[in-house]
Amino acid sequence: MIGRQLTKSALWFLIGMTVVGAKVVYAGEWTTEIDLDYRYFRKPPAATPTTILGQAASFYTFLISAGLAPSSVPSAVVLSAAVLAGNNGNQGNNQPSVVIQPAYFNEWDNKTNSFSFKPFFRWDNMDDARTHADIRELVWMSRHGAEDHPWVLRAGIDKVFWGSVESQHLVDVINQTDEVENINKESKLGQPMVRATVSRSWGTVDAFILPFFRNRTFSGTDGRLRPLVSLDTLPVAYQSGEGSNHIDFALRWSKSFDKTDIGISQFIGTNRDPRIATAANYLTTSNPAGLYISYDQMEQTSIDVTTILGDWIAKLEMLHRTTDFDHYYAYVTGVEYSFNNINDTAYDVNAFLEYNYDSRGQGKAVYQSDVFTGFRLNLNDANSTQIKLGVLTDTNDSTRSTRLQVSRRLNDHWTTLLEGQWFNSVDSGNPLNSYREDSYLQATLARYF
Repeated sequence: MIGRQLTKSALWFLIGMTVVGAKVVYAGEWTTEIDLDYRYFRKPPAATPTTILGQAASFYTFLISAGLAPSSVPSAVVLSAAVLAGNNGNQGNNQPSVVIQPAYFNEWDNKTNSFSFKPFFRWDNMDDARTHADIRELVWMSRHGAEDHPWVLRAGIDKVFWGSVESQHLVDVINQTDEVENINKESKLGQPMVRATVSRSWGTVDAFILPFFRNRTFSGTDGRLRPLVSLDTLPVAYQSGEGSNHIDFALRWSKSFDKTDIGISQFIGTNRDPRIATAANYLTTSNPAGLYISYDQMEQTSIDVTTILGDWIAKLEMLHRTTDFDHYYAYVTGVEYSFNNINDTAYDVNAFLEYNYDSRGQGKAVYQSDVFTGFRLNLNDANSTQIKLGVLTDTNDSTRSTRLQVSRRLNDHWTTLLEGQWFNSVDSGNPLNSYREDSYLQATLARYF
């Protein structure tokens, strides 16, 4: 719930922004989206190993492979914690849920000022941890300066996206992942921030002050798409003495050169990716290993490049990240090719080929050496029908995961979405092994008001 996601200071920040918004809420436009979701898992959840040793090995392999515990959790300690892994909760095969997403927008003073508000709420029938609320946006924007030399100030809660590749959003670091929504890490929690943007002939500079940290959401004991032990049940600690109130900073420069777009970014603050650790002060009868989730301080430098070469688009995202516990570099590079008006029809196809690399190597990172292939088909019809298919293959152990999305607008008020996720030939040492029985189909019917 929202109380678990926001600190008291952040709530006061929200109240202040709401007061600002109340001054303009009498005008503007309200819209609402209601989604009816039904997710069906083809098989029962992955069977828990029958021996304590098997449970320990399975859970510890997940932590190592997911990069959550490079060497911080001794296997002997995990062995005692694995006694708890036999409880799979009330995981089932059917997972209906409802999403409500209102949105408000208003602008004034010749469109130099605007206010937007986008709350989010999901109720889930299976997983209490997936039933949660969030404020995706609560932003006041003010534009200043000349038309050709503007600067823009934004304050509130917002979402920022960096990057352009399809297989993963490697350099995207501002917002925390809302993992109970989807494990593809595309759903993000709203981030409190002050953002200043300056645009000049030499490029655009974005400066961020991020005053409050958001914890990642995880599936609960009754949820699917999780390891044997639900990470949602573990206590949380921060490397910084300021905890979730640590002020983070980010700076980004971007510019377009003819057909090439370049972005260079620097982030200093709390790592959005959690690490699993152990400490004696967290030992309890329900947590005999003293496991906890640690959010460490980090520095990340990244670059993303997109260039158009005729019908080809070449892409690169690369980062170097340093913490007190690890430092590594990673990149994603690939191409996109456009096939337009196939066989003299209105159909367009975009094909993708990408390679993911992480210097931490096999067993210590998810995308350590993976090839992504896929396509996006646009029918360009009156109903905006689109089909997306992607396959991610590990070059070391041949583990494959496949994702399908089919969307179609029924009319001005109704849209349908069919989504499928399959885990194929999953190796026992791959981080996807915990999801090996969690292939699913999801149907969504969305109503717009």
